[in-house]
Amino acid sequence: MAARQRMAALRGSLGKFDYVCSGNLQRRKLTCGNPDCRCRKDQALRHGPYYYWGRRKGGRLVQMLLTPAEAELVAQAIRNYKAILGILRECEEETVKIIKIRRGRRD
Repeated sequence: MAARQRMAALRGSLGKFDYVCSGNLQRRKLTCGNPDCRCRKDQALRHGPYYYWGRRKGGRLVQMLLTPAEAELVAQAIRNYKAILGILRECEEETVKIIKIRRGRRD
């Protein structure tokens, strides 16, 4: 059965993801609190970049300041999360096909 083979292939593809997380990653350049600092006079001279990871935890938005290396890891983990969601959508479609086949293709 093609749908079952496709489901097996989709399940196998889930094992290739090492890091997974939801949320978003922002890259910001900021001004400081010093009124005489160069960052206040010219936007191109702002401090940074700083990387912030925002996500939901317990229904609340939490943010974490990251190093550039951590930001790269989180960016890959977010891409992996989105890819897994796509695989889950495909699994759902294949499951619907299997159910329809079992029902004798009655809708």
